[in-house]
Amino acid sequence: MKLFKAIILITFLTVTNFSCVQDDDYSIPESVGLEENQDLNQLIEQINSGAVDLMTISQVKSFFVSGEVTLIESNIAVKGYVVSSDMTGNFYKEFYMQDESSNPTAGIKVVLNQVDSYNQFNIGREVYIKLQNLYIGETNSGDGVVAIGGSINQYGDEIESITENMAAETVLRSSNTVEIIPLSLNLGQINDSHIGTYVRAENVQFPNTLSGLTFVDPYDDYDTQRDLESCVDSGSIKIETSAYASFQDNLLPTGSSGSLSAVVTRSYDGDERVMMLNSI
Repeated sequence: MKLFKAIILITFLTVTNFSCVQDDDYSIPESVGLEENQDLNQLIEQINSGAVDLMTISQVKSFFVSGEVTLIESNIAVKGYVVSSDMTGNFYKEFYMQDESSNPTAGIKVVLNQVDSYNQFNIGREVYIKLQNLYIGETNSGDGVVAIGGSINQYGDEIESITENMAAETVLRSSNTVEIIPLSLNLGQINDSHIGTYVRAENVQFPNTLSGLTFVDPYDDYDTQRDLESCVDSGSIKIETSAYASFQDNLLPTGSSGSLSAVVTRSYDGDERVMMLNSI
């Protein structure tokens, strides 16, 4: 039996205003393209009229049930700011977005059947997603990373990518690109609530035992996890790097502490919380 359900909202939810957009200031210059500009302006008008509910990322994530897939049938939308980039090849056919450009409270993954999406969904880009007929779930059942997808797999327990044609109608950029200020935390403070957000881990280092090693083990086919340790508490985390990342052969910086900014997520199997770099 397919493990998915449908969400239909009967009541209207309060629209959340975000600090980077002034009230009722939704002007979208034509720099994003005329058709996309028109689609977004139409969505904004529907939000303002109450025909579409603008939900927060936290509200959208609340639809998720572990091991299941949820079809969104209601006329709702979500807004966020892109915090990941596939420019270096460390992310693939996905991007993460969070609810605020600074001090985020929630992040979510968006899976697209599109490569080099950084040209369109650059870091800091404000994005609106029309969720009706899209799905909330996991791309790898049990990994604990809530994502937005365009279809459901044959077993009904995982979501699959939003097609390019579907994305053109549902994943809409505004002209706004804002500065993303990483959330500053010690490793011991990072938890699952930070998944999908851009975090700066303070006072950290790669252990000296990793000296001379590269970000990716040359014998790994897909990705490598390297330990990152805190210099101020007992916290630790893995830095996960794709074997297709352009910096896979770079040596790990060891021998001194500093800060590291990356997207918090989980490993492919969901066993461990990890951080993924946009670049070095």
